[in-house]
Amino acid sequence: MSGISEKVIWSGSGPVLMGDYDPENGTPEMGYLTNLVRVGCANRTLTMTPNSESTPVFESDSGQRLEADEIPGSRTLAVALTMEQFSARELGMAYFGETIVVPAGTVTGERLPQLAPGGYFFLAHPRASSVVLEDSTAGTPKTYVLGTHYRLVADAGAEHAAYQLIAHPADHAEPVRVDYAYDESITIPAMTVPVIEKGLIFLGKNHHNKRARIIIPRVSWRLGGDFNWLTTGEAAQKQFQGSAKLASELGSDPLWGPYARIDWLP
Repeated sequence: MSGISEKVIWSGSGPVLMGDYDPENGTPEMGYLTNLVRVGCANRTLTMTPNSESTPVFESDSGQRLEADEIPGSRTLAVALTMEQFSARELGMAYFGETIVVPAGTVTGERLPQLAPGGYFFLAHPRASSVVLEDSTAGTPKTYVLGTHYRLVADAGAEHAAYQLIAHPADHAEPVRVDYAYDESITIPAMTVPVIEKGLIFLGKNHHNKRARIIIPRVSWRLGGDFNWLTTGEAAQKQFQGSAKLASELGSDPLWGPYARIDWLP
């Protein structure tokens, strides 16, 4: 095939997909990947770094202990993906947590801690509305008035459900309780999942429309370095680092390596 000898300069772009390695419900043609989703399009780097260890064997005839051979050892494949656009799924991966969609609902009688004027408080659910604060005065509880007794935190708003106490009503009784409604939101219980494993597919092309398809069925991911939540104009970058894992169910297929498959399409 002429493509084997064709010279290519690679300056790549293209979509990245992630999915679950599932030999029970997937197919070998797709590397047993299921639930594939496309990650954000503002990806900056995607690297694959192979590493092979070996033990040298030295000759003993010349007296110079020259290296005569080597015994192959372990082989690994490191993978890294740097992105500037991501979804809640990738955010959950970064912090070892499942992404949970919390449906809209209502809360009655959520208890607040004791607060002094000027103190801050937030509600259990963000995106709050129809907020009603009342103290525990017997018979007729005292109602807190927005703007008189409490206010939204400046630059936060109801989306965060964060407030500041201005003053208590006269002779108020603790505890203060809150009734409110809230809209749907997404929550990530961080650091609750021991291992984050996702397969990766890259559908790449260069500036001359030469293409490559990379499939890595199993990668154990972690966040590489810091993620900056507080920036001054630039987009925060999230770098995932990981190591490819053996896809043993594909071992009998000559088109698959133990860690990955690269389809070169010049």
